[in-house]
Amino acid sequence: LCRDVRQRIQQRIAQVFGISSSAMYLTKPTFFSRMNSTGAKTTHDEYWHPHIDKVTYGSFDYTSLLYLSDYSEDFGGGRFVFMDADSNKTVEPRAGRVSFFTSGSENLHRVEKVQWGTRFAITISFTCDPEHGIGDPVLG
Repeated sequence: LCRDVRQRIQQRIAQVFGISSSAMYLTKPTFFSRMNSTGAKTTHDEYWHPHIDKVTYGSFDYTSLLYLSDYSEDFGGGRFVFMDADSNKTVEPRAGRVSFFTSGSENLHRVEKVQWGTRFAITISFTCDPEHGIGDPVLG
C-alpha cells in the first residue's frame, strides 16, 4: 500500500512539474505525523514556526502531504499555511487529500497550532539526487 501511494503521488508530481518520475527518488525523512494540542518536546516538534523544507531537511526537492484526518471534524487549528509576501494561502486538511509543492524557498510554510483533537498526515518527500534516495519502507 505504501509503495502504491508513493508511486501515485510521485507520478502526479512529475506530471505537474514536467519532470520524469524516474528522476525522482524517495528521500528521508518520510514520516507519519500526529499533532495535537500538547506541548512540543523537541524543536522539531514545533511545527507552527515558518520553515523551508529544503533548508530543514536538506535532501527534499518535492514535499507531499497525505492527510488522514479532517479539519474541523477531527481537530481544530492545524491548517497548512503557505506564507507569501502578498497573501497567505491556507490548505484545510481532509482525509485523502494530497498536497504537494517544491521544497525550496519559494514555499515558505507553517502549520497552525492544533487547538483540539488530533491531526494525522503522512509526509512523503522526494529528491532528484540519487545519492539521497531511499527504498520504500517495509514492515519489520
